[in-house]
Amino acid sequence: MGRQAAIWLVLLFLWGCAAGGGDGRYLNVSRSELLAQLQLGHSVLRCQEGCLPVWRDAQPRAAQLDASDQWGDLAVLVMRTDYQDDLSLYYLGKAAEGMGFYPAAAAYYRQSMELSGTSISCANLSRLCGGLTLPVGAAHRLSVVQQQLNRPMPRRRQTIIRPPTSTPTANQAPEPAAPEREQEPSKTAADDGDKGIAASPAASTAPPNPSSAYVEPLPNTGYLEPPPIAR
Repeated sequence: MGRQAAIWLVLLFLWGCAAGGGDGRYLNVSRSELLAQLQLGHSVLRCQEGCLPVWRDAQPRAAQLDASDQWGDLAVLVMRTDYQDDLSLYYLGKAAEGMGFYPAAAAYYRQSMELSGTSISCANLSRLCGGLTLPVGAAHRLSVVQQQLNRPMPRRRQTIIRPPTSTPTANQAPEPAAPEREQEPSKTAADDGDKGIAASPAASTAPPNPSSAYVEPLPNTGYLEPPPIAR
């Protein structure tokens, strides 16, 4: 909302309060405080016929803010007019719903439905219902909000934090490696002897060399030549 529009609204509101007895209790309230009250869903509107001239001038602007999804500006505009009927409460419900304040939105839609058909409803007093059919429109939005409220909350995924692995630093000596396991001695003949098996001598000595075997000398007969053959 521009500065000139805000000044224009304040002047109209002061004029309406002076003519109809409104107290202008939201004129000096900051935007953040108004939105905080909106979030709580409290009954914040209470002026009726005394604020009707201001509401008639402000309602077209409220309809534009509703159509353009400017929820914060819509809530501030409606609350500063302080006009109470089923349409203004419907606007507060739309603003709260658009900002994610679902419990507050449900409360304002119910308040709007309660005022529909009474003497101060938009159809009977202001004749300005913003092109809506109330309380049907408020009941529809209330069902949408209730679906949001009944939606199950998503389960949070559990994050497992693992301890970091220790790494040797520059000043820290690495841990000594585990000693290697000694190999068992191979099975020998002595092992077989322990089990009652005799070791073979040939298995532990080299085979004899035929060239080095001992040869018994022939007997000395006294002849250099072999004896003659007998006839």
